Amino acid sequence: MHILMFSYDKTLVEGRQIGDTLLRHQHYAEHLDRLDILVPAPAAKRQAEIKVSEKLTIYPSYGHKVLSWLRSYLKARRICRKSRVDIIVTQDALLGFLGVLLRKEFGCKLQINAFGLEIFSDWWLRQSWLHRCYRLIMGWTLRKANLVRTDATQSKVLLTERLNIPPEKVVVIPALPSAESIAKFVHADGDRIRKSLLGSEYDRMVLFVGALEKVKNIPNLLRAAKLVLSTHPKTLFVIIGSGSEKAHLEEMCGEMAIAGNVRFLGIIPYDDLPAYYAACDLVVLPSWSEGFARTLMEAAFAQKPIVATDVGGARDIVTDGESGYIVAVDDSAQLAGRIIKLLSHPEKAKLMGQEGYQKAMAYCDFAANTKRLVEVWKSLLESNEAKE
Repeated sequence: MHILMFSYDKTLVEGRQIGDTLLRHQHYAEHLDRLDILVPAPAAKRQAEIKVSEKLTIYPSYGHKVLSWLRSYLKARRICRKSRVDIIVTQDALLGFLGVLLRKEFGCKLQINAFGLEIFSDWWLRQSWLHRCYRLIMGWTLRKANLVRTDATQSKVLLTERLNIPPEKVVVIPALPSAESIAKFVHADGDRIRKSLLGSEYDRMVLFVGALEKVKNIPNLLRAAKLVLSTHPKTLFVIIGSGSEKAHLEEMCGEMAIAGNVRFLGIIPYDDLPAYYAACDLVVLPSWSEGFARTLMEAAFAQKPIVATDVGGARDIVTDGESGYIVAVDDSAQLAGRIIKLLSHPEKAKLMGQEGYQKAMAYCDFAANTKRLVEVWKSLLESNEAKE
């Protein structure tokens, strides 16, 4: 079986790895005859194709946005001409447009990954008139796919109910971490980090890990922090990540007079992250939109209670009231209330973290997850669905 993928993950060609991306694709390749991955790369870092193994090859395509994907599409056509490609896989529904074109020309089956599903987010649609155009294109390509892979139960419901995609054409298979990655979070020691950050000035630590972008709705977390500090003034909010919103967020902290209780740490090397999870009291994810958020899984492995907005795969990871709390999107009062509840009852918070850990460990089986995806691909090839 020959799979051709379109991926956005530039770490595959930039030599830096976050999590298990490369390892996961190596595992896929072991079960296939051939796996080719087309990935955008900065124009300044031109390089030849990357032969990872006998079965796995990564093809960088250079240029900005549209140009890089045009080059990827042309490269994909050359690959399809030279060798029979059985399934085209695209990382999202916008790239799915290229998959539809290739399927029409070469008769391949088409799988589109639909993680996050921002097209169903009213907030996302308000950000730009272009997003409404994207939603039309993405909805069309998703309906054209032979198979849609999503990463959350709630996402499957949205795909079937709002786009009328038959349930049998949608599979829920998240990208899970390997046992090696899980172990790093389970066994991490956070004492040094906790002492360094809290010192004698603070006694509690609330952690956010993610991109400092609008979709994460960090302003809502800061508004909640203001409320939390009225009852727990010695709480430190630690924000790990970088992004275009950093200056605005720092300005907000100054205006709200909470700058002394909020620490922006920037990007932390992935191998160092487990210690920060181990050091905190709880983890918060206030996003407008998410898929199967890696942050929530990492928090669960670290046995930390979670407060997350009711989006994407949050309910697949967090059982409300048992391993953490699910809150409404953009409701700073409710978010603050749940944070205060956990800070005020540390023993209960600890039990919640342990409950989340048990659920996460039962859910995560890296090898079985890979095997299931490969079996889905085999079933797709064996199906008699007409190629459009």
